[in-house]
Amino acid sequence: MEAEVQQYEDIPVPFALFRVVFNNAHDAVTDTEYVYANRLYCQMGHIPWEDMAGRTFREVYPASDSRWFSYCYEAVTKGVTRHDCIFSEETQHWLDFTVGPVSEEDCVSFVFTNVDVQRHDILRGQQTSESILSITKVLNGEEDYETSMNHALQELSRFIHPDRLYVLETDQKTASNTFEWCADGIQPEIGTLQNLDYGDYLGGWERYLEDDTSVVINDIEELKAEDPLDYQNLKRQGIRRLIGAPFYNGGRLIGYLCADNYALNDLINTKLVLETVSYFIGAKVVNQRLIDQMDHLSRYDSLTGVHNRNACMEKIEKLRKLGVSVGIVYADVNGLKRLNDAGGHEAGDRALRSVAHLLTSQYGVDNTYRYGGDEFVVLLPMISRSDFERDKRSLLGMVQQRKTHPVALGFEWVRDSRQLHDAVRRADKRMYHDKALYYLQNQEESRAD
Repeated sequence: MEAEVQQYEDIPVPFALFRVVFNNAHDAVTDTEYVYANRLYCQMGHIPWEDMAGRTFREVYPASDSRWFSYCYEAVTKGVTRHDCIFSEETQHWLDFTVGPVSEEDCVSFVFTNVDVQRHDILRGQQTSESILSITKVLNGEEDYETSMNHALQELSRFIHPDRLYVLETDQKTASNTFEWCADGIQPEIGTLQNLDYGDYLGGWERYLEDDTSVVINDIEELKAEDPLDYQNLKRQGIRRLIGAPFYNGGRLIGYLCADNYALNDLINTKLVLETVSYFIGAKVVNQRLIDQMDHLSRYDSLTGVHNRNACMEKIEKLRKLGVSVGIVYADVNGLKRLNDAGGHEAGDRALRSVAHLLTSQYGVDNTYRYGGDEFVVLLPMISRSDFERDKRSLLGMVQQRKTHPVALGFEWVRDSRQLHDAVRRADKRMYHDKALYYLQNQEESRAD
């Protein structure tokens, strides 16, 4: 080994080789042992090689920064070469360095150059601005909502190198993870972080926002005593440190952009990047919510909660192109005019909601449409004739048991949805026949209507 390291003596920048020291679990590097340091490295720290040889980094520098060991762990276990710039308390210099694996087992090499403060600040500002511009360009691009949000997280990961990036949305009653990016080998959490109690999951974060603009937890061990529930939740996910940058709508907290186990990089202002990007993420979320609300209003009936006529017509046109079997139920509320005249429109509204509930309980909200003032249509794609007849008997049984306001019904099953228009008209005709029978049996209502 001695002969091999001599080749490094003429490297024109500070250079050192270290052998890593693992903890008992072998999942972290806790120290390193000096194998070799060239003359320029010794001059940089003002310590002769004789005082380093055979000693560990912590023995030479007792107040050493633990970040050095994180870089060593990645180099040895993952074969990763990293370049970074940090302020070294050991040398009192900004150090631009590269760390990577070498052929010797459990050894890493470091190559250093000094960076003065002014140049560092310029680089830090440039790289921070470049990262923000790159991500906001993605969010303001032409991609659809889900694609652009996922793309933005992926782009953000290139600059801050986290284990996991994710968006949490909340109404301050519940909280859900709506978007997520994970590094290779990191277990996704999005499936488990849905509709969580806000107080239990995020309530404890509010105290951080009293004194800071973001939730910054540099070491989750600080939570162990004061917030054991949050500590256990973060520990379970393998989180060691995190930043949660909040975003708002009209001053009300509606979510966080979060980064777990991000790289400690002095050339990127990670907190500023996350806070700036979170503003654009929040704007994107708010805008999409408005679009969703408008889409909902255009497709759903606000009184009954079922789909409206527009949605029904769209569905019919889609089904007509498929050539599949469809079951149709046409329903009309009996005596609605008399009910409105006698009890006011509130009474009529209750009857409409009652019939809507009857149909959705049997056929589901996704298949039920309010087609007109007192008319409803149910469309059941790809249902067999026998299943359609079975559900028909079930619905008629509920009507006969008077579990809803009186309703006229027409049923039709068609083998080929390309004939759907004619089938809907036949169902409509049968419904009117059923309504005529009802009024024949209730002639006072017939005269009122």
